[in-house]
Amino acid sequence: MLEKLNKAVKLQIGGNFSAAETIYREVLRLDADNADANHLLGLIHSERDENDLAMQLIEKAISLNASAPSFHHNIAGIYRRVGRLAESEAEFRRAIALKPDYGESYQGLAEMVRFEKSDPLLAQIETQLKTAKDDSLRCFCHFAAGKIYDDIGQYSAAFRHYQYGNQAANRSFNNAAFRQQVKDTIYLFSSAFVKRHANSGVPSRQPIFILGMPRSGTSLVEQILASHSSVFGAGEINDLKHVVIAAGSAGKSRFPANLSGLPTAGFAEMGTRYLRALAKLIESEPSQRVVDKHPLNFQFVGPILQMLPNAKIIHTVRHPLDTCLSCFFQNFTRGQDYSFNLESLGHFYNDYSRLMDHWDTLYPGRILKLDYEALLADQETEIRKLLDYCELDLEASCFSFYENDRAVKTASFLQVRKPLYQTSVNRWRNYPEQLAGLAALIGVKIDSPVTISASSSIL
Repeated sequence: MLEKLNKAVKLQIGGNFSAAETIYREVLRLDADNADANHLLGLIHSERDENDLAMQLIEKAISLNASAPSFHHNIAGIYRRVGRLAESEAEFRRAIALKPDYGESYQGLAEMVRFEKSDPLLAQIETQLKTAKDDSLRCFCHFAAGKIYDDIGQYSAAFRHYQYGNQAANRSFNNAAFRQQVKDTIYLFSSAFVKRHANSGVPSRQPIFILGMPRSGTSLVEQILASHSSVFGAGEINDLKHVVIAAGSAGKSRFPANLSGLPTAGFAEMGTRYLRALAKLIESEPSQRVVDKHPLNFQFVGPILQMLPNAKIIHTVRHPLDTCLSCFFQNFTRGQDYSFNLESLGHFYNDYSRLMDHWDTLYPGRILKLDYEALLADQETEIRKLLDYCELDLEASCFSFYENDRAVKTASFLQVRKPLYQTSVNRWRNYPEQLAGLAALIGVKIDSPVTISASSSIL
């Protein structure tokens, strides 16, 4: 039995969920009360966003073996995703009680709780950091400590821990390669290119894309739209990227070069492939509009508008320093390697800005820029503007988006379950000295506070 489970785990880690599931179900036919098989099969269903079944299986695993910390940690993550926040907190704390060096649980708990100075968790984390022998534990614990120190207003300590956490993550990003991709994209997608491929693509109005920098409000805007009766929120899916990089001379050239010789009809083929992928997500309600909320789709605005000319594109923007700070304070699991170093983050932000400016110039009036701070300040006006742009009827549910119980997998799982609040605005002002270099790099002026020295006098 153990040999079968080990084989299935290797398949699961390698992404072959179907083969792993077959083995787990075979084990459970022989032993329905095998706690590990129930837990691991639950994780597969979690990966597929089949949360009810995932919770049922892992809850059973816990009933069979309540002393396994990973069972509690993983059910906590699913509870958090579906909005069962009190239960999630309790399960994270249970995982830590069972395994005091469970770094991921410290970080998971820290991300969802607003801490007071009296909370003993900080002392526990600091104790772990004194004895931590591997970068993974240090990384999780530093991110958790940074969040707690930020909550209690000890900003220098918070930033220091976030710096250490980012360093311990050991992630790197090739800014030069990304900058070259942006340059090549701007060069290829010219006004002549757009004119040459006029009337291309598929006329479907189904897709709505929300894009921009991560941590700029994309999840909030998706939650608002997904609260509409005619909209399905698909979350951060990778279908567009796969369609774009597989098009044209794929295999011979990388994006955007693979699209340089694409015939006009090729964009319609791309659009059809993308719509086919969306159809698999909403088989039960094929008439729905679908939100694709992958922030990094900002790279592919040109391909989107050539293959789906009637698609709606919403570009969320937030104060540059708040955006970058929020990225730096987030331990992304994958796909955002530029965010673990402030200089790399600044260069990435500049390239993103340059490319979005190009798209706005090339496709005037086609992209809705939605300002995060404006949305928080005037919910009524901005949501009406959003729905009007998407050609959706006004529905009251969009204003009470926080009552929507859909699963949310992104780092904004808490914000989308609360009415709009202002505490995340101008958060960067707590860190002016630490962000001075980044501000200079991205061209944002930080006003120095007026100070009076002991030797000064006022006449």
